[in-house]
Amino acid sequence: KTYLTKGLRNLLENVLSRLNGGKGDSMIQLQTPFGGGKTHALLTLYHTIKHWKKAKHLESLSGLKEPAGAKVAVFVGTHADAVSGKTPWGEIAFQLGQYDFVKEHDKKRISPGKEVLKKVLHAAGPTLILVDELLEYIVKANRAEKLEKITHGQTLAFLQEISELVASTENCCLVTTLPASILERYDEEAEKALQQLQKVSGRVETVYTPVEGMELYEVIRKRLFEDAGDEKTRKQVAQTYFELYQKLGSDVPSETREVEYRESIERAYPFHPELIDVLYERWGSYPTFQRTRGVLRLLAEVVGDLYKRKVSSPLIQSSTVNLENPIIRREFVK
Repeated sequence: KTYLTKGLRNLLENVLSRLNGGKGDSMIQLQTPFGGGKTHALLTLYHTIKHWKKAKHLESLSGLKEPAGAKVAVFVGTHADAVSGKTPWGEIAFQLGQYDFVKEHDKKRISPGKEVLKKVLHAAGPTLILVDELLEYIVKANRAEKLEKITHGQTLAFLQEISELVASTENCCLVTTLPASILERYDEEAEKALQQLQKVSGRVETVYTPVEGMELYEVIRKRLFEDAGDEKTRKQVAQTYFELYQKLGSDVPSETREVEYRESIERAYPFHPELIDVLYERWGSYPTFQRTRGVLRLLAEVVGDLYKRKVSSPLIQSSTVNLENPIIRREFVK
């Protein structure tokens, strides 16, 4: 179900190069709008490294070198128990099979420092560390500890230590995710924590964007359709629309009469590009709308409704969205 976008491929190339002892960014921060493909990028990295033999047949992975013996350690803030579970350093060392090095530090919830972490990474060999939703973990810890703020301070200290260490260690890569902005469910404390996280990770990271431009059309088609019909039909529909817009002249926006717009129609097929653009660009500016996921969920409902009603149309346009359907209407109102 994954369409390997340019951003995803760049990310994979970078990580595989690092794990094989080559060049590349040691610390990568995935910072995109809410629902912009961060977790999907982490999943792609995880499965490619962990299950190389199952993934290597993908044409888009050809030319990429297998990271022999590479290990992957994952810390997910939304799943972690901030009160009595393992700390980020405890969980990462445990997954790498090197828990004994940090056992005491984990119990006392004190960051182990660079020397101890160096031993962990050295013993583990080529390592990819994936850290997702760290802000969520800090927010939970702050609520649990009220005034003490131990985990908050120690987590920031750990992130700084591991970032600097990974930067100076061959065969290692650290990928973290941060929300691009604070959502309504977070308070002022969370905003401060996000700024501190950005400050710490911002010293050495490179920001990647998983999905860009017209790639979104490919992502949506890949996720919603097993088969989008033959290429000849796609080209024919795009050409017919293009000719219609030429005839309409100034009655339609000038960009729709450009040759590039014909290509957009072809790429977005069976949707009209305008429908996807409105959802992704305009709705995507609302802080509570999960960009890619929200667009996919709504379009899946639209396609299902059109299919059940056997509506015939060369493209799925804004005008064919059935607002009488309570599920679709609820999505719009929400």
